[in-house]
Amino acid sequence: MNQVPSLASIASKFGGQLSSGGELVPSGVAIGSAFVEPGYLFVAVQGAKSHGLDFLDEAISKGAVGLLTDTPGEYPLPTILHPDPRSIAGLVSAEIFDSGKVSLIGITGTNGKTSTAIYLQRLLTALGESTGLITSHQQLVGDQVFDSELTTPEAPRLHQLLHKMQLASQNRAVVEVSAQALTRARVQGLRFQVAGFANLSRDHLDDYGDMDSYLEAKQALFTSQYSDRAAVVCEDEWGKKLFEQIEIPKVGIGDHLGYQLELSPKGFKISGSAEVAAELDVAGPMAKNLALASILAIEAGFHPTEVQNALESIELSIPGRLEAVDAAGNVFVDYAHTPAGVAASVQHLLSTRGELVVVLGASGNRDKGKRAEMARACSGALRLYVTDQHPRDEDPAAIRTALMSAALEVGLDAVEVADPAEAISQAIGYASGGAVLWCGPGALGYREIAGKKVPFDARKIAREVAGS
Repeated sequence: MNQVPSLASIASKFGGQLSSGGELVPSGVAIGSAFVEPGYLFVAVQGAKSHGLDFLDEAISKGAVGLLTDTPGEYPLPTILHPDPRSIAGLVSAEIFDSGKVSLIGITGTNGKTSTAIYLQRLLTALGESTGLITSHQQLVGDQVFDSELTTPEAPRLHQLLHKMQLASQNRAVVEVSAQALTRARVQGLRFQVAGFANLSRDHLDDYGDMDSYLEAKQALFTSQYSDRAAVVCEDEWGKKLFEQIEIPKVGIGDHLGYQLELSPKGFKISGSAEVAAELDVAGPMAKNLALASILAIEAGFHPTEVQNALESIELSIPGRLEAVDAAGNVFVDYAHTPAGVAASVQHLLSTRGELVVVLGASGNRDKGKRAEMARACSGALRLYVTDQHPRDEDPAAIRTALMSAALEVGLDAVEVADPAEAISQAIGYASGGAVLWCGPGALGYREIAGKKVPFDARKIAREVAGS
């Protein structure tokens, strides 16, 4: 085990000014008071709505013994002052937690990365590897399950989770890596054995401005700073562009590349660098995600035959990801919240079920330009019910208006129903036993309204309305 550094060595190595207590050796690091444990170094920085120093007393009550912050002052703990603590928090955490013993596979992309990560964790477990998981859906650490506060946690929390995986004898972990994680130093201090890229389509342009900048944010994962090897799906222009620019060892997934993928109504076939044929009750976007997970397992060193055998033993349903929630298999709840994600789910169900009724909402305080595209992506549906999702601090009626206007422009039969529970009820009634798709909520247990998370379980509501 590496020797845990003292506050003095941390300050010296990372350019901070230490007030006192240089001999102190912290046992861990936390950037949020909720994750502080006895002996921890507490990192206090400016957040979206408050500064971490506002929670210093709470951190001390939980056992914090040192402070890393950007704000000069007199504090009751030995303090390292640094101009940008967030920029070094991951590196400091990596040293204190000694978290590099867990072999990591990272997955990024706009759509499908959570499902791919969950499938890969299940595959690796079936292959005999004790494997942790960090995604926007949940975090699996040993026999514990944690709710996810971010797609990719802040760096200290991420290293803390990996440390706890080590203690639970988990030698591998699958990590969902968001663009924000890469541009906001959340994966600093990590190294991925393999990094996978699923796709890129419109999302987060409120953060990145344009698609080229969005791709650039993702591209950082596929450099020698973070990853040893890359596996890239090249089915769209962005995947092809990324693949051309990657300088680390890489393999492409697409025509005339290392791997070719053929989807079928019941599974998929991988050929090229490896041969895997999977006849399973999975199709459409979920089959594509499972295929990418299989390729990532192969790229991590597992034999294709072992991967194919493991595929036959894993659970294929993923909560809130194109999940049939009723006994008859007619009502689907999905997390799709981008134009490409909505289009993929809508087109898959139209092709397999013939007719489809869709319920759709959009989130407030996020990329406003994608809302009209999301509505247009429902083209072909018998009817679209426009409802509320996470209005956050925006006027929900204005969000619905944007969706309705775009839907009507493309000739959709669109109905506005503000209450999502009422919207799914009307949709199921209108479909009269046909297929219904509720896009947006996935497996989340809440809605964000006016700054508060209000309990809301779309899967449970849809199941109850469907009478199963």
